[in-house]
Amino acid sequence: MAGVLLLGVIMGIAAAAGALLARCAPELLGPAPAERLAAAEQRATRLAARNRLARELHDSVGHALSAVTLQASAARKVLDTDPDFAREALAAIEETTRDAVGELDSVLGLLREGEDRPAAAPSPTLMDLDGLLARTRAAGVAVELTAPGSLDRLPPVVSREAYRIVQEGLSNALRHAGRVPVRLRIAEDPKKVEITMENPVNGAARARPTGGRGLRGIAERATLLRGTCAWDTVDGVWRLTVRLPLEASR
Repeated sequence: MAGVLLLGVIMGIAAAAGALLARCAPELLGPAPAERLAAAEQRATRLAARNRLARELHDSVGHALSAVTLQASAARKVLDTDPDFAREALAAIEETTRDAVGELDSVLGLLREGEDRPAAAPSPTLMDLDGLLARTRAAGVAVELTAPGSLDRLPPVVSREAYRIVQEGLSNALRHAGRVPVRLRIAEDPKKVEITMENPVNGAARARPTGGRGLRGIAERATLLRGTCAWDTVDGVWRLTVRLPLEASR
């Protein structure tokens, strides 16, 4: 009888110890491999979303601020001697800031997903390239464009990313080279679209071999579409070349 009682006590202690270990195991052993993997995936998703927002803000608002700075500077310098040009520059500033506000609303819309709010304006594509070039030229930058007759056949995602790449390429020229001529070439074949931008640079711009946030953003956009991005300075000319495949985006 005593043996049976002792066995019951031992079994009770074992059950209690097992329950205690089950409760303490997560703290003692840490998260399970599946939980660690899920947490890592969540962190990666949040980081990707933050990087996407950073790229959109940098490329849209950053370009607008660079263009407005040059437009305002040009208007100030000729306000008395060429009032017609000054008025054109001020009109360009108004249009640039209006577009920037619209694009900023689109970016902020990414932070408000799920809210009951009107849909944000669609992101610009290469079909909006004429307006971008007009605003850049109004800042005093001569842009020479070579492109196919129509760009509406490109997949929407490629056209959107290509627009941002061109926008940041122009911003890069504005920030680091000033009012210098820019040559923009867009070529398309059945497999890819290729964007090439060239502009003369001074010594300060030539000393930036690794690029800044904007160039890293361009490289990230190309990588997301399984494309390539390269830049270099040869004989005083800065060249940016981006190739975006079409098959993977259709």
